[in-house]
Amino acid sequence: MAELWTQSAHWGLALFPVLVLLGMFVWLDAFKLMSFREIVFLLLLGGVGALAAWPLAGRMLDTLPIGFSNYSRFVAPWIEEAIKAAIIIILFRLNRIGYKLDAVISGFAIGAGFSVVENIFYLVRFPDYGPGTWLVRGLGTAVMHGTTLAILAATAHEFAERETREASGDFDFRLWWFLPGYLIAVALHTTFNQFPERPMLAMMGAALFAPIALMAIFNFGTTETHQWLTVESAEHKRQLEALRSGKWPEGPAGRKIASLAQRSDADQAQRIRRYWELQAYIVAEAEETMMEEAAGDAEFDKAEIRAAFKELRELKQGLGRSTYVELRRLLPFSRNDEWEVSELRQRLKD
Repeated sequence: MAELWTQSAHWGLALFPVLVLLGMFVWLDAFKLMSFREIVFLLLLGGVGALAAWPLAGRMLDTLPIGFSNYSRFVAPWIEEAIKAAIIIILFRLNRIGYKLDAVISGFAIGAGFSVVENIFYLVRFPDYGPGTWLVRGLGTAVMHGTTLAILAATAHEFAERETREASGDFDFRLWWFLPGYLIAVALHTTFNQFPERPMLAMMGAALFAPIALMAIFNFGTTETHQWLTVESAEHKRQLEALRSGKWPEGPAGRKIASLAQRSDADQAQRIRRYWELQAYIVAEAEETMMEEAAGDAEFDKAEIRAAFKELRELKQGLGRSTYVELRRLLPFSRNDEWEVSELRQRLKD
């Protein structure tokens, strides 16, 4: 019985600290960007990354005649951060990350999932190690894995902001957005691994640095999100007001779409206008819901929004493939707007 309690304590020390810290960040998110299902999915993605890293590390150790200590200090950080970065890159490419807050939480959750599976490997393989080892791995190594990927994701988001806020038809995905954050992550990971003889020092460094660094990014991201939502919501409401009054919104998109409507028959022109109007309404509702969520009083008419989504689908069919593709290319909605709409869809399901 005593052995069972000891092993349970070891597992708790190795696995819980990083999950508790993740839970704190999710709780602090005023916009409630992450559902429980999304957090679990990100943890699983991180776990898959750890599963991929484990056999790769074994092959590298067999190939490189540098010993485990040197491998851990100078090679492992590059491999493990690359695997974690690949997951973040895929999420960015699929437009599953919106605001910087979202990037930080997603990065930390994936890193946490990576560390949990990695620590499970060690717990199973080395069950006789003492509580000090598992405390270091739980409060040091695990927190480090989450922090490095959170910083990588936030840095990539900063470089990608201009593209993600431009019209989605002009979006151009760039891998170099992730390089500066990757180098920072590798540098932090490598620094952490330089103290194999003084693990408590490395653990204390990670435990002190991680909350301070992430809270600073978190606060900056919260302020930035408020600013973006305020500006973008006002713009989308202006679009909606113009369209509902029978005018075309001012700007290049308005002129180009007006020209497209003029080249179409009357019914098609009405469908073009109505599609833009509904899209602007849905985006504005998504932004308003996020701002209300931050204020603690989010309310929206689910039936009305579902009806708008249904009408959009019907309009898409009515427009025809060629007109729809052209209209989507010209609409002034960004990748960030599309992500906001996906968040609204998620709220409709909750």
